[in-house]
This record gives sequence, C-alpha cells and structure tokens, in this order.
Amino acid sequence: MIGIRPRGKVYHLDGQSHALRGTLGTRSRDVALSLSYRIETALAVGPHSTIWAELRPALPSGTFARISKYAGVQPKVAATWKELRDLFELDQKKRLKMGELSQQTIDNYEKTLNVVEVFLVKRRTSMLRDIDCAIADEFCTLRIDHVKSRQCMSGRPSLYFDLSHLHRVFTFACQRGLLETNPFPAPKRPRLERHNARPFSADELSRLESAAKQSSAHDQLFPSADEWLPFWLLRYTGMRPNDAISLQWREVDFCTRKIVHVCHKNHKEVSIPLHTEDDLLSALEVEYQRRKPLPSETVLLNSNTGRAFAYDQLYDLIVKLGRLAGVSDANPYRLRGTFAVDMLIRTNSIYAVAKYLGNTIKMVERHYSPFVDELQEHSRSIAQHGAGLKQFVTTTSQQERTRS
Repeated sequence: MIGIRPRGKVYHLDGQSHALRGTLGTRSRDVALSLSYRIETALAVGPHSTIWAELRPALPSGTFARISKYAGVQPKVAATWKELRDLFELDQKKRLKMGELSQQTIDNYEKTLNVVEVFLVKRRTSMLRDIDCAIADEFCTLRIDHVKSRQCMSGRPSLYFDLSHLHRVFTFACQRGLLETNPFPAPKRPRLERHNARPFSADELSRLESAAKQSSAHDQLFPSADEWLPFWLLRYTGMRPNDAISLQWREVDFCTRKIVHVCHKNHKEVSIPLHTEDDLLSALEVEYQRRKPLPSETVLLNSNTGRAFAYDQLYDLIVKLGRLAGVSDANPYRLRGTFAVDMLIRTNSIYAVAKYLGNTIKMVERHYSPFVDELQEHSRSIAQHGAGLKQFVTTTSQQERTRS
C-alpha cells in the first residue's frame, strides 16, 4: 500500500521503500491520491504496464526515474530519425543475408524513407518523440496529391505502400524501445479498379501490334534497333516491368525456344515458350544478330540512350505506342493481363498460365481470368461444339448387353 502525505504545500509519496518516496508535484489531495493509485497499479502489473507511459509526463522526472528503476522499467532513449533509419537499414541487411528479404524490397523501403526524410527536414523535425499522429496526418495529406499525379503512375510507390512501409519502420522503433506508440497505423489495402488486371481487348491488341509493325526493322537488309522490342517481350511473356528490363541474354535459349527467368517479386522461376509463329522470337533473333551481346547483357536497350531501360522509360514507351495505336490507358501491366487471357484461350489450362506468370492458381483466378468477352466467346465455342453429357448416353445394344 502506497500512501501520501503533505510536505509543505506539496504532496509526497509515502511508501515502505525509499525508492517509493518522492514529491508528486501537486497541491491537490485528489490528484495525489489518483497518482498514488496508478503507481500502485503499475507496480502490480510490472515493468511492461502501459500505465508507465502515462505516469512519465505526470510525475516529476526525479520521482518517476526512482520509481521506474525500482519497478525495472527500461529507460526510453531520446533517439533521432537518423538513428532509427540506421538501425532499421542494418536490420534489413541482416535479413537480406538470411534470405528473409529481397533487394527489391529494400530498394522500395529506401524510396519511402527518402521521401519521409525530405518531409522531416522541411518541418525541422529530427527527434522521434516529436513524430506524432499529427505529423503522420500531415504527411498523408501532402502525399495524396502526389500519388494521384502522373508521376505515381510511372512506378512511384503509392500512398498505401508508403504507409505500409512507415508502419513497419515505426513498429520496429516501438519494438526497440525508441517509441511508446506507433504514429502510423496499419493501412487498409484500397480496393481500386487499377489493382485488378484490365487486359486489352482483341481489337485493341491488334491495333497495338499493327502500330509496332509499321516501324519494325525485321525485313531490312541491315536492321537497326527495334524500338518496339519491349512491347513484343511484354506481349508474349507477360513479364512484370522490372523483370522485363532486367532480363539477360543468358536467360534466352534459342535452341529450346524458351525464356527461363527468376522473378524479382517472389523468386519463382518461370519457363516461357517462344513460338515460331509469334513476333517475339524473330524480334529477339534479329536483336541478337545485330548486337552480338554478352550473356550478362540485358535483352532490352533503350534505343535513345543505348543503356538498359529504367522503369519510367519502359512505361512511357508503352504509353507512346498506345497513343500511336489509338488505344487509351496503355501500360505494361495491362499487357501482363492480356498475356494471361491469351494463354488461357490457347491452353485452356489455368495451371499452365499460373506457371508462365510465376503466380499461384488462386492469384490467376482472382486477377487475370475475369470473364471477359473473349473468354466468354471461347467457352461458348467449346460448349457449342462439345458433345457434353450426350456422349455418355448408353445405347440400346449396350443396355441389352448389360442385362444379359
């Protein structure tokens, strides 16, 4: 039992141990009784009680330090944003070596942390304890306009991923005892239309292919760089943009006519066939003969810079082709959905399409096999020409044979 007693005009704690004595910094008996009750409750719960966070600003610093030390409460370190970032990135490097993270994940976190750092510098905020919910709300408000702009559609992290990254970073800070509470709550994943695959229709795809072939150099005696090779690669492999721009020639096997590549996102190996009737195989052969590249060189080169594509450059190239073909809202991800639908119609096997995409069957069903007009027409054609249950009807002779 912890009591209180007046000493002069201020109330003090009156505990059995010297550590449980000290000024409460108040002249009100009611406030002093409330503080003593909360202290007694916190001591009963132990050093991990959430009441200690409430008592820290309510008690004089000397009194709180003495009582919290007696209870075994770990002192909070006044850390800076830079110290948190250094600790977090060091932990990420360790997890990378253990195979728990990919380099692409670390790069994505780095982009978000760079944005936050610029924001905090402008606000002249460096201490973690100063980053509260109000600052988190201000950051969200400033980012909303950015993620809705054209820059966001060129591969910058969306607001959802920014907030997911920050929630993880500040959870790490709380686990390390650098913060009491996380100012960035876990965001809910938005259910937006652009998160679902929107494959091109057959007519849109035909216009895109026609526009690409108009400037094709395949039939020239001395072919130059094919500007639309990235389109053909995305069209006939369904690769994610980051996988397409990092694809190396060692992963293209002309003998077996297939591309074998390990996806950056989930580290799954995909084996995509190259068919002679498709434009991709001939485009790759022409490009290989023109460049005579090393196995370690990337397949795609930007014809304007002579270097490997950046994400924005690949995205803008497909947008440019869409404008030439009169197809609105053309982007690399729509080609991934188009490839999925094309392969579903060709193979009639969702398992094979999942293998080509490096996804699970459930993911293909959810995102890449909506009942679009082309798939509906394909299913109707199969149903129209198929025998169905009629082929299993027992004939009269078979029935007589069964009876005898």
